[in-house]
Amino acid sequence: MEQPLFGPELGRVAQRVVRDYEAFVAAGPPTAGPEDAKAFASWHAAAKTALAHLEQLLKLLRTAASPDPVVDEAERLLSQARSEIEEAGDDDEDAA
Repeated sequence: MEQPLFGPELGRVAQRVVRDYEAFVAAGPPTAGPEDAKAFASWHAAAKTALAHLEQLLKLLRTAASPDPVVDEAERLLSQARSEIEEAGDDDEDAA
């Protein structure tokens, strides 16, 4: 049976999720036009899902390992990303 991902391997997975999330957000929402609120909502939901995935990985890391600066940095990025995604959602609601 395959061993579960713990320790350094799980940390590398979390780092990859952070990199992929950053690339996804940097690409920005689809530019189909201002009338395409559905596309933006889908992009926004996908960003939130990625953050939830990262949050679960961080919880596993916290239980599986001793304090780790990589985990601390990922948690800081998670908090920052959640704030930014909420602001983007608020901006979208204000525009509607």
